[in-house]
Amino acid sequence: MMRTSANVANSRWDHYHLRRGNECPAFWKDYLSTSSHRLLFILGLGFDPRMCFGLRMLMDVAQGCVKESLLVEYDEGENSPSHRYTDLVTKNQDDLLDLMGRGGVIKKAQVPMWSADRRRRIGSRRASDAIQPSTIERFTDVIVDISSMPRGIYFPIIAKTLYLIDKASGGCHSVNLHVFVPEQISLDKKIQEEGIDDDASYMHGFTSDLVQESTASVPRIWIPVLGEGKLEQLKRLHDHVHPDEICPVLPSPSVNPRRADDLVAEYRELLFDRLHVEPHNFIYASEWNPFEVYRQIYRTVERYNDALDALGKCKVVMSALSSKLLSVGVLLAAYETKRKDFMVGISHVETHGYKIQEPVESCDPELFSLWVAGECYNV
Repeated sequence: MMRTSANVANSRWDHYHLRRGNECPAFWKDYLSTSSHRLLFILGLGFDPRMCFGLRMLMDVAQGCVKESLLVEYDEGENSPSHRYTDLVTKNQDDLLDLMGRGGVIKKAQVPMWSADRRRRIGSRRASDAIQPSTIERFTDVIVDISSMPRGIYFPIIAKTLYLIDKASGGCHSVNLHVFVPEQISLDKKIQEEGIDDDASYMHGFTSDLVQESTASVPRIWIPVLGEGKLEQLKRLHDHVHPDEICPVLPSPSVNPRRADDLVAEYRELLFDRLHVEPHNFIYASEWNPFEVYRQIYRTVERYNDALDALGKCKVVMSALSSKLLSVGVLLAAYETKRKDFMVGISHVETHGYKIQEPVESCDPELFSLWVAGECYNV
């Protein structure tokens, strides 16, 4: 399905390709039958039961279509609460081996989250380093499934892949980039962060001019995409960014029509009493559409830079505290506005690991398939 918006001028994703639910197998069956495709499937090794959901869908519509997968193994440290679920990790790995079968190749990328002395976070940089031109150049299509990756891993992987595709766009070989997001709200509520860093930091690749002394006096705009239960993260992000103005993004429309109101109520004291956010600064975007989040943030960045042109424009810092689906929209907005030479960054609070609060009785996610780069945009 293609939707078009006339709201954003000269925007990379002013038209986009997003499919969800039953549209996904129908699209991929047709897409894979039209010509010869060589697929690379990138996924993370973790305990989330959705880890192999997207790959299974592909194999169901075209058995053996994925000849190679890249399994990202990230190490959160020996004290990570995620170690409680090694049996679930083993099951997911067995499922991957079964799906790839005898003819498939599984390569691995080891991504440590900490430096050897445990003093520095290096996960985002190492995740970016895992994607090289040689990683993708043999394939027509790269699919990044983020169901079992933390934000600090899938942000740099998607961004680096996009960068390599853009860098090689003048050549004869065009690589298509797709992102798979299996969404299940009830499951997300059961898998919660446990332990967060004391301080926020800028994500690798999205710092740039934000820390240069020469731009210290430039106004800072902060755009956090809000989700439930992130009060401490919001406080630490604010202390890190020190914004002059705040434009929170709320999910609307939503499955729960009152979700945006509930989020405002949850953060009322922080947003209004402490941070003095103006009601007209709130931005609204559909919780099902990361391209809508992208579009709204992109437009906001353009508007503020135009308004503050006499002051040397502005710095814009984005933060994703929402679902993985909407977080992809934040990444796309940061990537494209940076590519257009705006001063942008992503401020992020790393988590120490995850815990399952309740037993997972069923895993029945809705798959979202995003076609992010490639031949569909070269028209």
